[in-house]
Amino acid sequence: MYNYIEEQFNKVIQQYNPTDVRSLINDSRCNLYYANLDEETGGCTVTNNRCHTIIINDNWNEAYQQFVILHEFSHVKLHKGVNAPFFRSLALDRFVSQTEREANEMALKLLAYIKRDEIVGMGAYEVLDYLGLPYELERFLKLV
Repeated sequence: MYNYIEEQFNKVIQQYNPTDVRSLINDSRCNLYYANLDEETGGCTVTNNRCHTIIINDNWNEAYQQFVILHEFSHVKLHKGVNAPFFRSLALDRFVSQTEREANEMALKLLAYIKRDEIVGMGAYEVLDYLGLPYELERFLKLV
């Protein structure tokens, strides 16, 4: 069965072999900025002329920031030319849900890859505790 997320994840691993979140963002030539965003917004991505700028809420804790950076990076890799405001303007919220689910899944997959030596043998909830992330993300975490 074809798995688009797995395919894109493997491409990222093969191309960048990330050892940490910052090196992945730097190597992929994405820009990263921290800003004082509203408390509900973890981050967003602005794309202009194939230049991707990830903006992260500097009020959120570092664990969430790492996840949000990878979530936004996942949108760049998975959803070229797609954005939530566009779908919402067309009342197509189900596509927003799908793209958010996919970005969450790939972000956690990347984070687990980066932390693989540290989380080996842990269950899903132990991994989330270790990463400092909420249990609500467990449904997106696919451990091997």
